[in-house]
Amino acid sequence: MSADSSLIPSSLFTDADVISRPLCVDLDGTLVTTDTLGESVVLLLRRLPWLCFLLPLWLLGGRAAFKAAVADRVSLDPAALPYRHDLLKALRFSRDKGRKLVLATAADLRIAQSVADHLGIFDAVHGSQGARNLKASEKGDLLCATYGKGGFDYVGDSTADAPIFALAAQGYLVGATRGAIAAANGLASVKVLSRRPSLLRAIVKELRLHQWSKNALVVVPLVLAPGAPNTPMLVRAMLAFLSFSCCASAGYVLNDLLDMGADRAHPTKRNRPFASGALPVLMGVPLLVALLGASFGLAGAFSSPSFVVMLGLYFAGTLSYSLFFKRKLMLDVLMLAGLYTHRILSGGVATGVHVSAWLLGFSMFIFTSLAFAKRFIELRGMTTDDTIENRGYSRTDLEMVTSMGTASGYIAALVFMLYVESAAVRASYREPTLLWLVLPILLYWLGRIWLLAGRGKMQDDPVKFALKDSHSLLCALFVGLIAALARFAPQQLSDALH
Repeated sequence: MSADSSLIPSSLFTDADVISRPLCVDLDGTLVTTDTLGESVVLLLRRLPWLCFLLPLWLLGGRAAFKAAVADRVSLDPAALPYRHDLLKALRFSRDKGRKLVLATAADLRIAQSVADHLGIFDAVHGSQGARNLKASEKGDLLCATYGKGGFDYVGDSTADAPIFALAAQGYLVGATRGAIAAANGLASVKVLSRRPSLLRAIVKELRLHQWSKNALVVVPLVLAPGAPNTPMLVRAMLAFLSFSCCASAGYVLNDLLDMGADRAHPTKRNRPFASGALPVLMGVPLLVALLGASFGLAGAFSSPSFVVMLGLYFAGTLSYSLFFKRKLMLDVLMLAGLYTHRILSGGVATGVHVSAWLLGFSMFIFTSLAFAKRFIELRGMTTDDTIENRGYSRTDLEMVTSMGTASGYIAALVFMLYVESAAVRASYREPTLLWLVLPILLYWLGRIWLLAGRGKMQDDPVKFALKDSHSLLCALFVGLIAALARFAPQQLSDALH
């Protein structure tokens, strides 16, 4: 077995000693980086969620019957699948040179045929149908019966392809797992063309650990509360942060599973683990269950029942956003801002600290501004006036989105200005006058965010951008120093100011 390379040469399948044999190509994990059955099940549950109770019954009829039952109800768009473009380029080149190409897959025949029709390069198509699941030895037997033992070459990716490699004249592994490479290790006729990226790395990427910083909002009520927090309150705040972080990651998993089609049409979101195929779709549900179990298990064991209810409401909100609100004009933005504000309320419940109306008002306006900025970035990246896929906005809305987003940001600044003069501040800060220094920093940061978005220099979520932006981090540092100085100002400074 030869060593692997990261890019498949276009001429690989056109050597004189192989071009006369049919080249049989697997679909799931090989020609496409994803699993079409998993994607079909996700699409089915998205459109007809009540059918989830029938899935176990369909499985009783066998895998081929299960695939047929799913394919009867939904059909994938072959144009939206994540193809291995280097492999596809090599296949097109070999087809142009006169080589016969065969699509041989365990996917339902209707899915295989739709992919073949879309690509227009395959001379024959074999797939699962009736009671026959065309996988492993079943596929090998069919290819042998059709082309003879050693009369074909085969491109696959998994351990299930090992029996087929043993019957083929030449085998090729693409996106291969360690298990697939080990299974083909004794076959000198198998070449490893590429390896599957690290599954652990894909899982970590899917969790979006950098987004956990947003859940630091649950600590805000404790930070703003009068006096120094005690140890039990700090522990409760940290556990609330961890619970919300696991719950948020579960929401990202669910959102990415439901939104794969739209993500693949996006210039950056197409690299997300599920959309790109780096993380198998069938791992989505187990990962979702594990994250929810960790989140609510932690909350139930160490927090009050009220906090568990708040956590449940948060997940219900993220679920309703993924399934409904994200496609509704304006409601999506308000829902996003509401979910951020809900984190602050939940932090108050977890630590027993009262959350003021000032803080809630400021939170809603500032996060409404950032949510509009996120939509602005998506709209600015469009080249047509069509609506964003799975969204309610079109490029003609840019001007209004900009107006509403910037207005919301400056209203947040106004709320902060009024808050500085409130009785709540005078009760919590030794020298509240210093908080006026926060206002120009806030105005600078908001203006800079929107100017960079308008110039096309921000290609991602504004919150994610701010976590990597040195100017934003400096603004946060200065605000923190000013707030600390205002709360614990020495007497000499107070005397000097007055």
